[in-house]
Amino acid sequence: MKKFIDEKGQGMPPVRTKHYGTGDHCKRIFLVAPKHLENFWSMQGTVDLLGAKTLMPNAALATLMALTPPGINVEYVLCDENVSTLDWNMPCDLVAVTGATLHRKRIHELCAGFRQRGVKIALGGTYASINHDQCRLLADYHFIGEAEYTWPLFLQQWMEGNAGSVYSQETYIDLKDSPAPDWSLISTADYININVQTSRGCPNCCEFCDVIQYAGRKPRTKSVRQVLREVDTAHKIGARTVFFSDDNFLADKRFARELLVSLIDWNTAQSRPLSFSTQITVEIADDHEMLKMCADARFSVLFLGVETVRRKSLEEVKKSHNLKYDIFERINKISRYGIMPFLGLIVGFDNDDESVFDELYDFITRTNSPIAGISLLNAPRHTPLYNRLKDEGRLSSDDFSGEWQLHTNIVPKLLSREELLLHYCDLFKKIYDPVLFHNRLQGWLKHVAYRSNLYAHKKFDPKQLSNGIRMITYFLLSAAPEVRKLFIKSMIETWRINPGLIRRAFTFLAQYHHFHEFVNKNCQTIRDVR
Repeated sequence: MKKFIDEKGQGMPPVRTKHYGTGDHCKRIFLVAPKHLENFWSMQGTVDLLGAKTLMPNAALATLMALTPPGINVEYVLCDENVSTLDWNMPCDLVAVTGATLHRKRIHELCAGFRQRGVKIALGGTYASINHDQCRLLADYHFIGEAEYTWPLFLQQWMEGNAGSVYSQETYIDLKDSPAPDWSLISTADYININVQTSRGCPNCCEFCDVIQYAGRKPRTKSVRQVLREVDTAHKIGARTVFFSDDNFLADKRFARELLVSLIDWNTAQSRPLSFSTQITVEIADDHEMLKMCADARFSVLFLGVETVRRKSLEEVKKSHNLKYDIFERINKISRYGIMPFLGLIVGFDNDDESVFDELYDFITRTNSPIAGISLLNAPRHTPLYNRLKDEGRLSSDDFSGEWQLHTNIVPKLLSREELLLHYCDLFKKIYDPVLFHNRLQGWLKHVAYRSNLYAHKKFDPKQLSNGIRMITYFLLSAAPEVRKLFIKSMIETWRINPGLIRRAFTFLAQYHHFHEFVNKNCQTIRDVR
């Protein structure tokens, strides 16, 4: 094992470890989850408000632990940089790093830093898989694609001293072979959600999306029994919310229906029911039975990739599945079931001119959607959009940073880059203006017509009380005057509309805190990226 001594000449303090196997010759693997860049989707403002450290743990590294074959004598140590400070001098035989494109810069720093210290590095994840040409020299062992089959093989060969340099999964794995993540090295209190993956792959082929480059178009699912075991484990370790981290929860509709039935039964049996959230298409609103099942299972948030209300733009980026629906009515249906629609919108399509920003604001207002995430169109490498714009000479950079808010690597068609960024900034500020947000929130609350009985807690939850006290304290004592006024007014009017929705109003306001802070902090940055 490579050992280090700190500057004071003392050994490093004890760390939390997980040991697999038996015997005298144990090797230590240091698992590192890179720190997130500040971004809209990190929800860091909400995380801080609720006393956690980051949104959710790294399931990939926890799954690597669970993939350890019998007879392999290894000890794992975990550092999630979003939770704790990295110990560069951690005694170990191998560092394993994973991450997405958003972590690109930090991944390069980690690999360079550990190499300078003479430690062997294993690198995998979506960034290393999609950009394998850029990553092949970063690490000693490079993993391309899914790791369920290649990681156990690597461990066996590594322990024997004959590991290869590249492990590439050429075919898509059977998800029923994917074990439940081993969460033994995390503290649930550090996270808002625990993530559970039920499927991989998406049948759609949106031009700007790189999901199918990694996970494929054919949906693959775990068994319902597998998913329920993971949900039950999350509950036992103290989770309050489970995020189903599927690219499209509705990708296999038959499986989704079967899973929802089981989730309703499981959650009904709990003295402290869980809340669920996921990413899904607006198609869910066309199936009243499934939509009601989502509500009955206790889904509180559905992230919806609406992207735009312009038909030509949807056709342009091959998002034809959104063309089949009256998007206004679909969003309203979801809201009527008491489920928060988190709208995902994009600006910068070839058909977008100045008027698109007013159209999007009108859409958000008409649907009374309190929360919307607006992204600048980017072209991730190897996507159809990237290839098309490269052929047209319309890439301002060959690189995609993984950020969808503050940067774009495309050259817009009907707007200058400066116009796109300034209008984008103005729309963001308008959406999260306290008065306009309050109006949408009250409109949404009045629209709710159904509420699952599972929202009546069977057991007192001190964590929920603690979060409520933290929020009230912040909004009354620390928030800006206009935000304090928003909070007080929202609580009073929610009580008048439906006291049973107070908890939901708290959820919206906790999220609003993040968005409002993010916009105010970064708007000038957005204007400077001209």
